[in-house]
Amino acid sequence: MSGVKVQTLKRRALQFLKDARRDLNEGIYDLAVFYAEQAIQLYVKAILFEMFASEIKSHEIRSLISSLSKLLRENGYQNLANDLDNLVKKFRKELIDLEVAYIDSRYEDIEYDKETTEEILNVAMNIINELEEISKNVKLGKG
Repeated sequence: MSGVKVQTLKRRALQFLKDARRDLNEGIYDLAVFYAEQAIQLYVKAILFEMFASEIKSHEIRSLISSLSKLLRENGYQNLANDLDNLVKKFRKELIDLEVAYIDSRYEDIEYDKETTEEILNVAMNIINELEEISKNVKLGKG
């Protein structure tokens, strides 16, 4: 069952990312950013469940990533946790923008321009790729 859940979360995350790219190309920037947020949120949850059978109910990306980092440390993967922490520091502004998008794009009138949206989508891809690398390294016992 857990493998099905992980695959479902990852599939949905990647579909949100695909939808975000489509909306970027169509000039629907607010939804593109919202979908990018959903993609990261679901992918982090998939990795948490896959590696640690952990279901965290938070919707804040930085909180979810912090939980993953903590679990990595507790399980002897300090280097991977440090890599993840550095990624959050590097993309702090964009992650905050994504968290704001999660709330504001549904309840308020929020606008994004093409350049900002492209940057946010690139960050989403970078984070998802890094999460997948971390998952592979944990499975291989590296880190």
